[in-house]
Amino acid sequence: MSQGQILTADIVVAGLGPVGAVAANLAGAAGFEVLVLEKEFEPFALPRAIVFDAEIMRVFDQIGLAEEFAKITRPLGGSIYLGSDGHPIRSFHSASPAHSQAWWQSNIFYQPQLEAALREGLTRYSNVRIQQGSSVQSVVSTDEGVALGVKDRSQGGFEVKARFLLACDGASSTVRKYLKIELDDIGFEERWLVIDAHMNGPMRWPDSYEIPAEVRDDRYSLMVCDPRQPATLIPGVNRHRRWEYKLRANESDEEARQPTRIRERLSEWVDPDNVEIIRSAVYRFRALVARSWRHHSTFLLGDAAHQTPPFFGQGMCHGIRDAAQLIWRLSLAFAHNEKLLDGYQAEREPHVREIIAASVRAGAAVCITDPARAEDRDREFRAIEAARKGTVAIADIVPPIKSGLIDSETGGRRLPEFAVLRSGTLRRLDSLLNGRFTILSVRTDLDQGQEHLEEWSTLGGQSLAIGDQAWLRDVEGRFAEWLVANKAIAVLVRPDRYIYGMACTVADLHRLVACLLAQLAPDQALQFADAYAEGEERRGPLLIGQAK
Repeated sequence: MSQGQILTADIVVAGLGPVGAVAANLAGAAGFEVLVLEKEFEPFALPRAIVFDAEIMRVFDQIGLAEEFAKITRPLGGSIYLGSDGHPIRSFHSASPAHSQAWWQSNIFYQPQLEAALREGLTRYSNVRIQQGSSVQSVVSTDEGVALGVKDRSQGGFEVKARFLLACDGASSTVRKYLKIELDDIGFEERWLVIDAHMNGPMRWPDSYEIPAEVRDDRYSLMVCDPRQPATLIPGVNRHRRWEYKLRANESDEEARQPTRIRERLSEWVDPDNVEIIRSAVYRFRALVARSWRHHSTFLLGDAAHQTPPFFGQGMCHGIRDAAQLIWRLSLAFAHNEKLLDGYQAEREPHVREIIAASVRAGAAVCITDPARAEDRDREFRAIEAARKGTVAIADIVPPIKSGLIDSETGGRRLPEFAVLRSGTLRRLDSLLNGRFTILSVRTDLDQGQEHLEEWSTLGGQSLAIGDQAWLRDVEGRFAEWLVANKAIAVLVRPDRYIYGMACTVADLHRLVACLLAQLAPDQALQFADAYAEGEERRGPLLIGQAK
């Protein structure tokens, strides 16, 4: 690339970590011209994030990579918390997949493998270009677009002009700093030492703790709420295992990372001579949220927008949800109504803050170092466990959407995973949604009398009937049972598999469709549909339902 060259794109993605790579895959699949800027030449070679939930695997399925990820991940059955007396005080248990095609609720992974697969996925798209060794040096963001100054370590500098910029450049986001967007500090900060290692021998579980069988056989993680030394043990993929230790105020980062101190800590759990240290690092677990996630044509995603204590493993998941929601909004913004982009932060921020609040509460309980307060916590947790009916999974802390592009009375939940038979082949229902607004029902006559049918079709909306008389067969009647349990005849699903609304009657369904179309500006949709029919192929794939 020559000095001073100007590159153009529909969307620029700054940062090629997991969030940026997912955003680029989604944007590539939607037909955008995408330019990815990554300051490093190679993916980060060490593990950081370690778990994601079924909702994120469904996003990976949407971009056609879930089957590949299933080969390099493994399920995490849950987590056990030990109290100050060394006995269990709290537990989380992941439910088994709902059917043979469904995903596990929690999935353990090795981040370098995940990032490599996401980057390989981008090679499928001729409309996605990656510039590695490229750092953003300046940002001008207006309502009309963005202009970036970029330094390229091998070729000098160049400029970028694009309609939108997605800042996926992490907690220390350069883009956020250039735009002078401040962070709201929620008030949690703890230092923890994180040790990643490859195991070359067996664990040696200490007699001072009651270690359940599901932890000993690596199905569950372990949270040690010992006031003398709060710690976490997470079984990784293959030989990988992670230890995390809360540091005391009088222990410096340098002291904690000394090889002798690391060996001392690990020796409680394993013969240190049978461990190959991959990395050790001191992290400051914080709870921060950017005050603005949008600056004209620039959007913050992932850690650039919010930072979450890791106690429920939701940090990376947050960022991938950001990408999954924003890309379909950008598709509609290009084709119909840019005001839809105003709902990005309004919808995502309350969702993120609720999970951060739960993570802060969990972290505060785990980090107690006062013995008397720890005993009080243990009693409280044991009372909750004793009164609980059924089990709770870590994924259950993820709330529904409570405001935004949903029906306020019936919308906001995630669509459960269903399996259907199509021409005798078992399929995940997700695979038939194709990133489109979709009406799902057991009935085949819901289009009759639908006065908004033309606008619905123009927007790429579709209707799928699932049942014995439909082209999609309902495996084990799960979908029909779910509708009955919700007293509904149909459900209207968004492109990100969140429920826009549920209808109890045909009239309710027609009302939901009319309300949705009013929000999506169907008058503009008709104009773009005519343009697409006349051969403007580059904009065609940007219509929801028309993705390549």
